[in-house]
Formats: sequence, structure tokens, C-alpha cells
Amino acid sequence: MKEKNNIFIPLAILIFINTCFVSSFANESSTWNNYSMQFDTNIVFKSPRPLITNDFNQPTKRKFWGFNLVLSNNGFGIGAFYELSILNNTSLFASVYVSGARNTDEIEYYNPWTGDLFIPGKVNRLYMLPISFGFSQSFFTDILGTNFTPYLNIGLGPTLIFSTPYEKEFFTSLGYSRFYVRFGTFIGTGVNIPVTNKSYIGISARQYWIPFGGDGLESIKGKPIKDFGGFFLGLNFGIEI
Repeated sequence: MKEKNNIFIPLAILIFINTCFVSSFANESSTWNNYSMQFDTNIVFKSPRPLITNDFNQPTKRKFWGFNLVLSNNGFGIGAFYELSILNNTSLFASVYVSGARNTDEIEYYNPWTGDLFIPGKVNRLYMLPISFGFSQSFFTDILGTNFTPYLNIGLGPTLIFSTPYEKEFFTSLGYSRFYVRFGTFIGTGVNIPVTNKSYIGISARQYWIPFGGDGLESIKGKPIKDFGGFFLGLNFGIEI
């Protein structure tokens, strides 16, 4: 009987230890499961800057300069401009063009005897340089942002006009130039389209009034020009400075 008791005692101890181990593992597993449920697998990143911005809310004191290619009833010309924004939709500007001036019916002919080109009845080569100062007002920027900026503008200023005698060779005729200064004004419209954050390309249209006064100034004999204004189309390239 004593030997049987010696066998059951170690067996009882083994069962007790096994029971404690299983109970402890179950408690630890339950605790781990409760703890692991507290983790969130979603990771949220916050942008250091707004994802969507309205460019028209940016600082308004911007400066641009640029150049123009101009087409009018006088032919082709080139120009330059400077623009300063003073309000969200309002800017001041200065611009200058240089182009020829002529009657609309001036047609060149070829002389087969001399090999020269000539315009019948032409007495003077005429050139003009309008210098304008004005302001421009943009529209619909709250709707369109700065991706497409339509505007209206108005300006005024002096126009330099000079003539050289047509009968003389071009460079020789410069020594016989005559200069005139007349006052002019214009109204215009256009649209600017950004190319980069600091540059744009635009299309403009202006109607100039530049009265010469008196009997006018002849380009073709007997057909004096009394108003050097007209309709000007411009292709504009602007760069922020």
C-alpha cells in the first residue's frame, strides 16, 4: 500500500503543474489578444502644405515685364511692356510699340528694267512709336483662378511719328528725317494664360486713336493720313521679376 501512495503523489504533482501552466497560458493569451486589438493599422500622413490653393489669393504685388509681336493695318511691329499689380484684379502698366505707318492701299510693284521694288505715288516712309500708360482690370478670377485671365484695359500717352523721303535710299534718307509728337489713347481687351508660375503668354486687341491734326501727313501723294491709330493685335510674353 505504501508503494502505491509513492506512485500517486508524483502523478498528482505533475497534473497540478500541468493544470497551472495551461491556465496561465490561457490568461496570457487572452491578455495579449486584448492588447493587440488596441493597434490601428491605418496610417494617416498630413501634407505640409495645402493640397489645393487658389492662386488669386496669393500676394498681389507682382511685377512683370515682357515683349509683344504686333499686327495692325500698318503691318508688323514689336513692342515691350512693364506691369505692376496693385490689387487682386487691377494692375498698372506701361507699353511701347514700334511699327511702320502707311495707307491701306500701298502695294509694291516690281520694275523689270531696274530690278527695284516700288510703290506708285509714295512720297514718305512713315514710322510710329506709341508710348502708353494705363491700367488693366481682370475679371472672373474667383471662378477661373489664374489659369485663364480675361481683362480690359485703357491707356494714353504720346506717340512719336517720323518720316523719311521715299525717293532716297533707306539709310541715306535717315539724314532727312522729320519728327512729330502726337497724343493718343486706346481701349483694349485680352487674355493671359500661365506657362509657368512666373511667366505667361497672352493675346490682346487694342483700338488706338492717334489724330495727327491739320492736313495730316502724306505717305502716298494726295492721300494724307489724318489718324495714325487703328486696330492692333498682339501676342504677348510676360515674365515675373
